[in-house]
Amino acid sequence: MTRSAITRAGIAATVLLIAGAVGLSACTATIGEVQDADPPAPAASEAPDLPADAFAMIVESVHDGDTLRAHVTRPNDVVTDTGSTRVRLLGIDTPEISPDLECWGSQATAVLEEFAPPGATIWASPDVEVRDQYDRHLLYLWTADGTFINAELVAQGAARVEVYAPNVLYEPLLRDLEADAQSAGVGRWGACG
Repeated sequence: MTRSAITRAGIAATVLLIAGAVGLSACTATIGEVQDADPPAPAASEAPDLPADAFAMIVESVHDGDTLRAHVTRPNDVVTDTGSTRVRLLGIDTPEISPDLECWGSQATAVLEEFAPPGATIWASPDVEVRDQYDRHLLYLWTADGTFINAELVAQGAARVEVYAPNVLYEPLLRDLEADAQSAGVGRWGACG
């Protein structure tokens, strides 16, 4: 190898080393920026996806924060006719609005109406027991865009967790959301004594 070939090879190697160092520092800066960024807020997708057994219902009216009336357009194994159906949201309990208005009762009702306004299509799915002692259908509900309504009511401090076995499918999620809402003083947790 001639002296000029060795010099050219040395220059090429030096250029590659410099280019590699510049590229590495650019990558390191990008990694550092990502590490320094605030962690993303929990996405709604962390809530369960719409179950395969979910069925559509049309909201007729909202009674309070955890009870509404709706109907199906096609009967199924859970709701066997197209008449008006009383629905009690599973896994949660909201303050009452009657016979006496409890603290945060009106606000909880408004939150449910926000997610399930009259005329809206919602998606419903049962757990183990389908009806309660008052003959209401016990259901988990999702909006048309996939928001898990039961979980949102808890996350916004409009509801507390109330689970009765064997209907425990989403209990861990609901309890985590309740703990977060309580510690942040969200909704009823910050307003009611």
